[in-house]
Amino acid sequence: MVVTTEVGLCEIAALMKRQTRGRFRLVGVDCLDMDRPWGQPEVDLFPAAPGEVVDQLLAAGVPAEKNLPCGAPVDPAFGSLRDKAAIRRKLELEENVPVLLVIFGGLSFGKPLPIVTQITKVRHPLQLVFLTRRHQRLTREVRTLTANHPRTRVLGWVDNLHEWMAAADLLVGRTGGTTVTEALNSGLPILGFDPPPGDERRVCHLIEKWEVGHWVRSPEELAPLIERLLTHHEELERLRGNARARARPRAAHDAARAILDLLKEESYIRTRWG
Repeated sequence: MVVTTEVGLCEIAALMKRQTRGRFRLVGVDCLDMDRPWGQPEVDLFPAAPGEVVDQLLAAGVPAEKNLPCGAPVDPAFGSLRDKAAIRRKLELEENVPVLLVIFGGLSFGKPLPIVTQITKVRHPLQLVFLTRRHQRLTREVRTLTANHPRTRVLGWVDNLHEWMAAADLLVGRTGGTTVTEALNSGLPILGFDPPPGDERRVCHLIEKWEVGHWVRSPEELAPLIERLLTHHEELERLRGNARARARPRAAHDAARAILDLLKEESYIRTRWG
């Protein structure tokens, strides 16, 4: 059994299986973007988000029986925390002041100045939490830029992202499929910022189509949009409800069960037919 979570690795594994007639099962797993390169005939199973993502696979020529529309598998911890007040107390956040969570992608946003400048223009009372991953230079730079802004935390790598998402009211970040799926499972509206061409822009289109957030196309849009959402609670609640409707918290369990079923089938074939 080979399970791939990146399209290039899936293509390599499919090529190896094709050329060597490898007797292994191959599973392709991505979150919200499975376009044509995923559609290799050697792949036996695609756990995927129902709707548009499965439609992408069908358009790529993947037979319907290979599609498992269980949702994108992420850690089931996301979406498991429902008591926002309790989790805010645990994280030492103020219970009645909105929380904006900013997640810098694996390669950051490039330069944090535009996004930090716009966020600090928001006039509505706000708690800011910046997650800079393992970028030490970026961490120092964001701390410098926010030194005079109250209610701000700048954190590096965290092991409890599900708690921060449960505590937050809005997420600003790059739109990698895993992060977006985790946010959907957490009922967290998403403001997609600075997506590079390719799959992240396609995910931004899905965010707007599903009405679970907004694609922020220029830095100047960010502060007014945040203020509008924090002021118009009904719009924010609508986005949050739409996100929850897209949640698939059991996707990882369902995908694992299907993969184990494939293994059982393979074991039967080898026992029966050698």
